[in-house]
Amino acid sequence: MRMALYCDFVTDETRPLQLILRADYDFGGFDWSNILYLPLSGPFERFEPEEFEDQLGVSVLLEDLLVPKEHRAASEGTRADGTPPLPNKLGIDLPRIANRHPGAEITILIIQIPDAEEVLGYGWRTWLQLYH
Repeated sequence: MRMALYCDFVTDETRPLQLILRADYDFGGFDWSNILYLPLSGPFERFEPEEFEDQLGVSVLLEDLLVPKEHRAASEGTRADGTPPLPNKLGIDLPRIANRHPGAEITILIIQIPDAEEVLGYGWRTWLQLYH
């Protein structure tokens, strides 16, 4: 699977707008029967619009995103600065997406960065500072 960020110039700077996941069907593609957990440590490549080609891509909705159970349990602890730990993984409920698109041969998943930020509880600037 390839993870990439689609970025564009917004107001006065370049910002990540979407996290793009492209299935690698040489290795079986997406496993639609399980939740997919994405490491947020990257590395993230840049994704250009022409890379969509003729592939079927679908949006991952806010309700498809989740924080792993192990993070929710660990969040009762604190970091050295006294704040709760930040999630380092983002979950995608692939069975829910498969139910919305039965029989579709989806090769690209598109996550809106604001949706990921809402689920994770922190913004893209924090994300990029922590993991890049």
